[in-house]
Amino acid sequence: MVSTISGLKPRVNATPRNKPWENITVPNNNGPHIDRPPSPPAQPYSSSRTSTSGATPTILTRQLSSIALIILLYTAGMPFEPFGWTLGRLAGTYLFDRVFGGILLFSCFYFQYRIASLRASVIVSVPALVSPSGGSRIQNGRVVKDETTLSSTPVWVYRTSTYWHLAFSEGALLLLAEFGPSEILRRVIVVGVVSGLWLVGFAATPESYKRWAWGHIKAYLFFIILDEIRRVAFSAIGANSGGRRARQARW
Repeated sequence: MVSTISGLKPRVNATPRNKPWENITVPNNNGPHIDRPPSPPAQPYSSSRTSTSGATPTILTRQLSSIALIILLYTAGMPFEPFGWTLGRLAGTYLFDRVFGGILLFSCFYFQYRIASLRASVIVSVPALVSPSGGSRIQNGRVVKDETTLSSTPVWVYRTSTYWHLAFSEGALLLLAEFGPSEILRRVIVVGVVSGLWLVGFAATPESYKRWAWGHIKAYLFFIILDEIRRVAFSAIGANSGGRRARQARW
């Protein structure tokens, strides 16, 4: 069809231009065959799921051994009076032993289990009185500065590969403390084991657990101190009235 408008050159209508999406051609069944990698074989259905967060046999063995060490520590450590052992017969040692002795010893029971459950190395550090802010932590196998923690000085890196060496050493020392001939030897061993568990276990405990435990420890200390105040008050009243023994037997 030719244009008839005057002043314009005649032009034959061209075929309309195809749109981009109209240039896509769909191959038919007779087109070339393209080789594709074979599909993987179907796996049989199983209702069991493998959890990577559960305890491995090695960790489970360490946890069972920690329970035996906890029983041995309790047997060898009782009665546990660290302030009376170190300070002698100074006034006030009984109060400190009653208030803090149970916390120090029973916290070691948790630390013992926590150390046995570790999956990675832990930096053991002590609080620093004069030091830049921040502590240290392990990242990608290296010791790096951690500004989010309290100021501390790293003294040792505990590795899980050394657990059994330390566990057998601790067990041997506690057996010596329990069946040894000297009471002074028992006290020295128990204080040393408790100090070591606090040093490593406190570093291995998450901050959220520490805050949770501190909230409960404050409540425990409140009732212990309140009970001591009651005992002192009633002892004084009983001594003045001549009925001290009767009141102690009553309460």
